[in-house]
Amino acid sequence: MNFKTITDKIIVIGKNYEMPFSKGLLARSLTAAGMKPSEAYMVAKEIEKTLENEGYNTITKNELRKRVYYYLLTKNYDNIAEKYLLWRRILKKHPIVILIGGASGVGTSTIAFELASRLGIPSVIGTDSIREVMRRSISKDLVPMLYESSYTAWKALRIPSLDDKETCDKHILGFERHIEPVLIGIESLIDRSLTEGLSIIIEGTHIVPGFMKEKYTSMPNIITIILTLSSEKMHKKRFSARAKVSARPMERYLKNFEIIRKINKYIVERAEENDVPVIENVSISQSVEKCLEIITEKFNYLDKIENEDNEEDVY
Repeated sequence: MNFKTITDKIIVIGKNYEMPFSKGLLARSLTAAGMKPSEAYMVAKEIEKTLENEGYNTITKNELRKRVYYYLLTKNYDNIAEKYLLWRRILKKHPIVILIGGASGVGTSTIAFELASRLGIPSVIGTDSIREVMRRSISKDLVPMLYESSYTAWKALRIPSLDDKETCDKHILGFERHIEPVLIGIESLIDRSLTEGLSIIIEGTHIVPGFMKEKYTSMPNIITIILTLSSEKMHKKRFSARAKVSARPMERYLKNFEIIRKINKYIVERAEENDVPVIENVSISQSVEKCLEIITEKFNYLDKIENEDNEEDVY
């Protein structure tokens, strides 16, 4: 019996690399374009088989993409084919920064990691981790609310007028003061990602529309999406489920649940005011698909801008 070794595999040649053809990588690109994972793997398997039957030992990345594109057209996957080329074209030219925001417990980390898997983005960073880093460089006396959670930051406020409920909401004011220093770290992370040309997903409670500098919100390759849960019952269940797989105790969240719900409403309102898409995160698979639709729409816009610029250059 003959066993195929890694040296027998078809080699894909890129500009600065050579690597064995991977059905997994190709399937991931197809799922990002909207194909079901099971179908995507079967397509990748069939393309590999076709290349082997035709005697390919090596193939350039661009030629492989053309083969995939025309294969999809012959199988009546016209919409997937166009999205596939669009995603490859944009990701080749630009680092993509995806920001997933939402109140504690709505599922930002779960959706972020699912998107990273679909898109092949290696870096997913939570804003809680950024906050922990900033705690090491900023003293508690200077910014006390940084050392609180998003829903307890109000306890560190020192404004006497907070007792006047008509003047302001202490829970929301505390939350706003809590996210401001973390945003410095988030924006620094984005700057580094864009400079190094590396795509990244940043998720967490500290991503609130309207707080980030305009230079970031105006970039088409920086995409912000907000998650929410309208059902209080489902929101509570998420904390219970999370407690079973992590060290974070459910009791603390449930004790502050009313404040968390208030923050959830506030983030959604800020998103609506700033035309940032909001996704009801009831189903993980459906939420991921909606995120991919939003990202594809942004890519179409970016592609259109670049095509217009190229047309101007001709003349």
